[in-house]
Amino acid sequence: MEPKIVERPALTVVGVHYRGKNEHQEIPQLWQAFGSRAGEIEHIINPHIAYGISDNMDMDSGEFDYIAGFEVDSTGKVPAGMVSWEVAGGTYAVFTCTLSTLGDTYRQAYHVWLPEAGYEATGGADYEVYGEEFDPQDPEARFDVYIPVK
Repeated sequence: MEPKIVERPALTVVGVHYRGKNEHQEIPQLWQAFGSRAGEIEHIINPHIAYGISDNMDMDSGEFDYIAGFEVDSTGKVPAGMVSWEVAGGTYAVFTCTLSTLGDTYRQAYHVWLPEAGYEATGGADYEVYGEEFDPQDPEARFDVYIPVK
């Protein structure tokens, strides 16, 4: 599993938020909620590219924040019940995976690739990028995971 190393600009994402451990498939449910409300978001850069952002992992409890949303060029008015998040720009390791391999991809990236590759995780937000060709009904549909590194 060899990622691409890329430089990415900062981005702003507006979407729906979840904090927890995803023990009961809350994140897929969050995506469904996002799908029904996505039309409320203003200033979307590309409505065919969605972002899943993970941050603020609590290593003791296993809880983390997750946002399903769209990148916007201006926050404008954030719809009720949604949030706006800034994601830092910088150097990212990009891993391509599928829904069925997402957990393994994160484990391999953090526990195998990072220690062996000479990079360190910055501790910033990771994010998933779901392009136009992504089909959420297909567990083998491909998308990219961006992990900030230095």
